[in-house]
Amino acid sequence: FLMPEIIIGEKIKLVARNTHDYDEDYWFETNKNRLFLREYLLWVDKTNSLQDVCNTTDMFIDMWNKGENFAYSIVLNSTGKVVGSIDIHSIDYKNHSAEIGYWLAQEHNGKGYMAEAVKLIEKQSFNSGLNRIYIQVEVDNTPSCKVAERAGYEFEGTHKQMLLKYDIFRDINCYAKLKNA
Repeated sequence: FLMPEIIIGEKIKLVARNTHDYDEDYWFETNKNRLFLREYLLWVDKTNSLQDVCNTTDMFIDMWNKGENFAYSIVLNSTGKVVGSIDIHSIDYKNHSAEIGYWLAQEHNGKGYMAEAVKLIEKQSFNSGLNRIYIQVEVDNTPSCKVAERAGYEFEGTHKQMLLKYDIFRDINCYAKLKNA
C-alpha cells in the first residue's frame, strides 16, 4: 500500500505531512479555530504551541515511514495555504480496509474543499489496493456527516456510546464505501 506525496485536485492539493514545511500554518489555523475544532477533536487541547505541532509532524513522519498512517495537508491551489488535514489511518492490510479522518478550518467550510479531499484520497487509496474505506463521525457533527454522504459513503449504522470525550459517552455514525460498489 503506497501513497504519493502529492495529490492534485481542482481547487486543492493534498501534500504529505512528512516535512515541517507547513507547521506554522497548522499552528496558526489550530489556534485561530481552537473552539470550533475542539468540539470534535481531542488533540486540539494538547496543541498549545508551535513545538506541539512540530512534535505531531514528527509523529506523522514516523507513521508514514512505517505505513501506519498517511496524513496530508489540504492546501489551497489559489493561495498555497493550509486549510485543514486529511489522513488514511487504521489501515488493516490483511482485509484491505482503512479509515479516513479529516478537519477543516471553519472559514473554509461549505466550499467543497473537504468533499474534494475525500474523493482524492479515496481514489488513490483504492488504486493502491484498499477495498473498503470508512469514515466515523460523531452523530451531532452534521457538517462531517454531510461530507461523507456527499462523497457517496453509505451510512452503515450508529455505534452507541463508542467514544468517551470530555467525560461524556458519544454516539458515532459509520459510513463506508467499497472499491467496486
